[in-house]
Amino acid sequence: MDTNQLNAATEHMVNWLSDQRALGKKPAAIQCAGEFDFNYMHYYIFKFKKSVFGKWLVGVCGGFEKGDLEPCGHTFSEMKEYNKDTAESECLQMIFKIMNYWKSQAEKYKNTNQ
Repeated sequence: MDTNQLNAATEHMVNWLSDQRALGKKPAAIQCAGEFDFNYMHYYIFKFKKSVFGKWLVGVCGGFEKGDLEPCGHTFSEMKEYNKDTAESECLQMIFKIMNYWKSQAEKYKNTNQ
């Protein structure tokens, strides 16, 4: 595990969660729960809590190239409960949703500028 990249991923995840459209504050707890590769990019699975006594929720941060400290923009959580057996597939589903969203935005832009 690339410690510098993990630290950068953790910081990106905390910043994303702190936004008003997510938790609106830093999580009460956050831990890296795994990592995986997809489309030649590296991703980190996070579990985090909204409050000290809350349930663990799952999030993903990544799209890191080897040795890079800036993700490609795939930092997200649907605030679903963390399950170690399904966490990676949940993260992949979130990545696909992000990719599909940006594809649809590009298509809208393309259609309005023709």
